[in-house]
Amino acid sequence: MTEWEPTRRGVKAFLAQLDPEKTYYTIHTEYQPWGQERTWRPWRFDQKKPPLGGYWCGAVSAEGALRRFGPISDERPGKHIRPMFACDDDGLYATPEDVLKVLASRRAKAHR
Repeated sequence: MTEWEPTRRGVKAFLAQLDPEKTYYTIHTEYQPWGQERTWRPWRFDQKKPPLGGYWCGAVSAEGALRRFGPISDERPGKHIRPMFACDDDGLYATPEDVLKVLASRRAKAHR
């Protein structure tokens, strides 16, 4: 596993080792009503935009992703951290609606 930090040296190393065929990952902390939650996001820098230079993932450059969301790793996080956008490992995760149902049922039991 290689991890690049959002420093000047880390950005240079990441851009030098960037493989457009590879998927990279960042880990984020999201603040939800029920508490903090860690999620991961995949990045695939497979678009080359000639006037701008470098590789891009949608509207975010490889350098921009590392500086804004870094550190970036080339190894997918474990099952203890859920994916940010999709459930691509077919695992079952609680949705915000599920959490609100549990909270409502606990309130109902407390008022009985």
